[in-house]
Amino acid sequence: MAYECFELKTEGGVAHLQLSRPERRNAMTAAFSRELPEIVRALDAKVLVLSSTGPHFCAGLDVSMFGSGALTTESVEGRKKFRWKLEELQASLSSLAEAPFPVIAAVQGGCIGGGVDMATACCLRYATR
Repeated sequence: MAYECFELKTEGGVAHLQLSRPERRNAMTAAFSRELPEIVRALDAKVLVLSSTGPHFCAGLDVSMFGSGALTTESVEGRKKFRWKLEELQASLSSLAEAPFPVIAAVQGGCIGGGVDMATACCLRYATR
C-alpha cells in the first residue's frame, strides 16, 4: 500500500517504517496523523524500526496545517477543532507506545517539537548527527 508520509518494508519479522517527506523535513501533517496508527495497528512484526529520509528525523508539526484559518483559537468552534486535531496527533503517536512489539527510533539530524514526542513514544532511541 502506498502512503503519503511513510515507506514501509518488512523482512523476517522486522518492520522498517521511514518518514518519507524529506523536502518538508518530515513534518507531521494530517495525513501523518491518519497513516501512522493505521500502519502500526496493521503490522504483524516482532519489532519496528522507525527512521526517516533526508537530513533530519522530524521537524515536528507542519504549521501549514494552521494556515488555512480552519484551525484557530479565536472562536469556540475553532478551539474545538484545534483541540481535536492535537488529540488526533497525540493518539497517532500513542500508537507507537501501545504497539504489541518493541519500537526503535533511529534518529538522525534534527528532531524538533512533535518529533521529540514521537521518538519518546518509542521503546528505544538511537541518535546520530
